[in-house]
Amino acid sequence: MNDEGSTAVYPCPACGFEVFDAPPGSYGICPVCGWEDDDVQLRFPTMQGGANKECLVEYQQETLRSFPLAKKEHKHFRRDPGWRPVTKSDCQDINGIPTNGQEYFEAAGEVDPGYYWRKCSQEDESRTSTS
Repeated sequence: MNDEGSTAVYPCPACGFEVFDAPPGSYGICPVCGWEDDDVQLRFPTMQGGANKECLVEYQQETLRSFPLAKKEHKHFRRDPGWRPVTKSDCQDINGIPTNGQEYFEAAGEVDPGYYWRKCSQEDESRTSTS
């Protein structure tokens, strides 16, 4: 719980601030940057036309102008310490990007994409725990 009593523990993929009470795909609106929490756009960061008109990559770049990486807190929200902007290596699944409504609907029903900035640390942890 933070100073203002918020129990939000899930970060916004666009700005990195911990604003959501539910995991990716809640379709909540970030009170910091306005991004709608779309798990399909989290999985496919270069996809436009999901819940948000812009793709995650473009939206992040715009958001970072107002909330640079050095800014760790905004109002009563704290930025996830491990959050970072999406990189090209995070966008490797480009062939699977939904191109129509049915594909988008099917992608939304797939397994939780997880946060791209946590994947490396999770893979590292699983390697060390099995050693």
